[in-house]
Amino acid sequence: MEGPAKTPSTVEKAEKSEPITTERFLRYANIFYLSIGMEAYDHQGRRKMIELILRCIFIALILNLNAVLLSELIYVFLAIGKGTNFLEATMNLSFIGFVIVGDLKVWHIWRKRDQLTNVVREMEKLHPKEEHHQKAYDVESHLSGYSRYSKFYFGMHLVLIWTYNLYWAVYYLVCDFWLGIRHFVRMLPYYCWVPWDWSTNSSYYLMYVSQNMAGQTCLSGQLAADLMMCALVTLLVMHFIRLGRGIEEHVAGLLTPQQDLEFLQAAVVYHQRLLQLCHNINEIFGVSLLCNFVSSAFIICFVGFQMTIGGKIDNLVMLVLFLFCALVQVFMITTYAQRLLDASEHIGEAVYNHDWFQADLHYRKMLIFMVRRSQQASRLKATIFLNVSLVTVSDLLQLSYKFFALLRTMYVK
Repeated sequence: MEGPAKTPSTVEKAEKSEPITTERFLRYANIFYLSIGMEAYDHQGRRKMIELILRCIFIALILNLNAVLLSELIYVFLAIGKGTNFLEATMNLSFIGFVIVGDLKVWHIWRKRDQLTNVVREMEKLHPKEEHHQKAYDVESHLSGYSRYSKFYFGMHLVLIWTYNLYWAVYYLVCDFWLGIRHFVRMLPYYCWVPWDWSTNSSYYLMYVSQNMAGQTCLSGQLAADLMMCALVTLLVMHFIRLGRGIEEHVAGLLTPQQDLEFLQAAVVYHQRLLQLCHNINEIFGVSLLCNFVSSAFIICFVGFQMTIGGKIDNLVMLVLFLFCALVQVFMITTYAQRLLDASEHIGEAVYNHDWFQADLHYRKMLIFMVRRSQQASRLKATIFLNVSLVTVSDLLQLSYKFFALLRTMYVK
């Protein structure tokens, strides 16, 4: 005999009660990577045919991206060499920096694919599987917070890129089909140079589509790397918080000295695994982080320069949006870096705050080593050049202003 049919509400409750997997944290990053035909780490059970199709898509999109990048670079070199179109060249430099960073991020993550796979597998081993264990880790709250930040982050960037990409197409439709103005001058989203006149034949449409695809490919590569790193940092912070809470709740001396030592040894092993994971994450994303901050400094500089010299209102609106997205990227990364720093430093405070007064002498001596190790806090590092935290924002803005002042001086002269 069949049971009663499940109503939509019971189905939703059943879905909500299912344990949250690590893939839920990595979902947005995987979507953007798949949109360019790339898999950042090994997915178990993926068919060979699907992998081949993705590989072909990836190669085609990367070739198109670099072809567009080359045409933009030639345009800038010619403009600077001839001393003409200086404003367009500086605007193009912002786009070129964005594309180069996207290229480097995709290439570097591809090189670190095996390491990233190992990190994801290790995260899956540490991840609590049962629902009652996940409540102790507060998994749902961490996932909810990460999802809100991520949606705002990639939503803003998608609005930015497609505002640029579709501006001239919409302008053409409004002027030609709605207002009946037939003197529309064909324009591409980004200034480029090619050895033919694209404005008078059908190659204009191909170049327009090519630039749109290149812009989205670059954006997807950038977003995916940032979202992947922030997701892994969120999981790492979750484990640091759980470890600190577990230490604070332990009352030493109630159990036998051997049981207390076993608890502390398990905590030390757990702590060491988290420290190693943080080290591995820095090895994978260190170059990506450095590219982020260097490019953001130049983007803020060049966009600020464009805004101060004036221009059309539509260009200014897009430049403001571009500047806002660069700042959002910096603040998002530094916020997660600061959370990791705070969570790792809290381990030492948790060791000191927990009830250790009645513990065995050997237990109390071992606590000293754990406190000392936690004082060297885990943090995100942009290779060896920069430790990332909220303080990094002020350093970045100072560097951007110096470049901006130099550019203004060159322009006045």
